[in-house]
Amino acid sequence: MKKYSWISYLSLGLPILLFLLLFAVADIEPLVLAQTILIAQLIGAPLSIILSVAALFKKNEKKVVAVFGLIISLNLTGTLVYLLLLGFGMGEA
Repeated sequence: MKKYSWISYLSLGLPILLFLLLFAVADIEPLVLAQTILIAQLIGAPLSIILSVAALFKKNEKKVVAVFGLIISLNLTGTLVYLLLLGFGMGEA
């Protein structure tokens, strides 16, 4: 019988948490906090994609939560790339 495992829930919850962390803290004063958030984003975005793909390839796993996790993870990665390009002056706001 197929069911959801912790990998599916983590692949959905991690990008949602990272999105909230990215946009909830709008104007950060301490530089250490801003650097910590940036490092968490750069490590967490690929990790959430890897977890989503791993959940998709498990045999005894329902796929719906993993698919939503993958979609949100790809949106998060695209947003991070766009914001980084804006930071380097290569995009238009």
